Amino acid sequence: MTRSEPMTDRIRRFFFEPEIPFGLALCRICLPLVLMGMLLPRWSVCRELYSSDGATGQLSAGFLSYDMLPEFSGPVVAALYALMLFAMVTTSIGWCTRISSLFACVLFTYFCMLDCVSTMTKFTAMSTHLLLLLSLSPAGSIWSVDACLARRQRNDDPTKPRFAYPRFPAWPRRLIQFHIALVYFGAGVTKIHTPSFFTGDQLQYWMLTHLNYRHPLGELLSSYQVMLVAFCYVTVVFELTFVLTSWKSAWRFIVLPVGILFHFMTTLTLGLIIFPMVCYCTYFAFIDEDDMQSTAAWIRRQSRRSAWLKQIGANLAAWRMSADNRPRWKTPPQVIFAMVLPVIAVLGVMIEYKFDVYEERGPEGRHSLVAIDPELARQMLAPVTPQRDIDKFFAVDMGTFLVSDIVANRRSTVRQGENVITQCSLIPPHGDMNIESKIRDSDNQIVERMSTIATREMVRVNLKFTIADNLPPGDYTMSIETAGRFVLKKKFTVLPKYGTVAAR
Repeated sequence: MTRSEPMTDRIRRFFFEPEIPFGLALCRICLPLVLMGMLLPRWSVCRELYSSDGATGQLSAGFLSYDMLPEFSGPVVAALYALMLFAMVTTSIGWCTRISSLFACVLFTYFCMLDCVSTMTKFTAMSTHLLLLLSLSPAGSIWSVDACLARRQRNDDPTKPRFAYPRFPAWPRRLIQFHIALVYFGAGVTKIHTPSFFTGDQLQYWMLTHLNYRHPLGELLSSYQVMLVAFCYVTVVFELTFVLTSWKSAWRFIVLPVGILFHFMTTLTLGLIIFPMVCYCTYFAFIDEDDMQSTAAWIRRQSRRSAWLKQIGANLAAWRMSADNRPRWKTPPQVIFAMVLPVIAVLGVMIEYKFDVYEERGPEGRHSLVAIDPELARQMLAPVTPQRDIDKFFAVDMGTFLVSDIVANRRSTVRQGENVITQCSLIPPHGDMNIESKIRDSDNQIVERMSTIATREMVRVNLKFTIADNLPPGDYTMSIETAGRFVLKKKFTVLPKYGTVAAR
């Protein structure tokens, strides 16, 4: 490609230049396996989540269309769910790949839209688009059962080479690249219009919870809010520039590792597991033929130096030769695939019937609703308990300067003559309130008093005061009150002013 080449030719080359679909094959192998980590735990409760015997929550109900999708009985849902799992497996191994991926896409979309409470998430929306693109792509042309069957047929023809990777236009891989790039861009634009994101409040509250999975670093890093603010800005810059820097250029080798690190940190700090792995699957679309040739050359160099790698290569070559020499079935694979589908559906119904998760055929018969304890019922129906004052405050920090409206140098010691900022972080929702701060010395005498108004939409207020030079060094206590009621107190120490004999 040259700069003098017309733009139309460059666009045509970008989308339709023939290539070996290495990246598509890797995405096809990994994406269904990742989704199985979400689908398998729901197998035992598919009757409750997706059938008319349970409690579905259709996504269309939010648009006042309560019966857009049909709801089937428990046995039918068990059969369809088993077929979806089977289609995910066959998509991963590449058997009747186009049919399998389309089948998996339709059923996966159907079940997600039936349960908008727990199944429909951001990564499931991404996955449905990826499965649709894989069904339109030649992802099963290499490293698949379909490729093995095609190679065996090709080897029977002496006019064709015994081994050659097929080439196809690059547009399916480009669409997957555009998909993840636009997902990032949309997320970045959304964050720009969310002011509370850039203060780190959303990220901090999320780190303190374990709504997804338990995470080892969330609670630890949530204490460093200035660092969270920096991470928020870096995240937005990464998401907005990914669409410009992730293509075949020197920036790609910087942006993609940053994306891998970014999603890995969301696992450690936010407890996200499936979503980062789905994004990793889309990153395979950025692997092209040159990357695979470089990787294969590196593997060959390593195999020459390692005896066990050389043995693995020899075993794979022997297995491939033996597979080519095995007896061939005359029945087309599509016919076999169609014959297996009803068997899988029947097995799904039988397994669901045998396990009897809800004990409908147990010794006690079908379970019936039991009245709850009357005391518990009274507690649940009692009037809402007024919010305590202490529950409106998240933290009280002291420092001397702000970064993005956050106290940057939290400290418990200050010096005479310094301008001190006391920041009260509030927990929404809360009403309008007057916040008063009283500083008391070791004799419990009030030496300073400040107050401010916190309106209901505010998440933090700052109380500023100056440590007077005539305020003797020693230990002090700052008490926070609202409406004359004590909330909490914070101890700090006043040190002598710099340059004085006492300071030296």
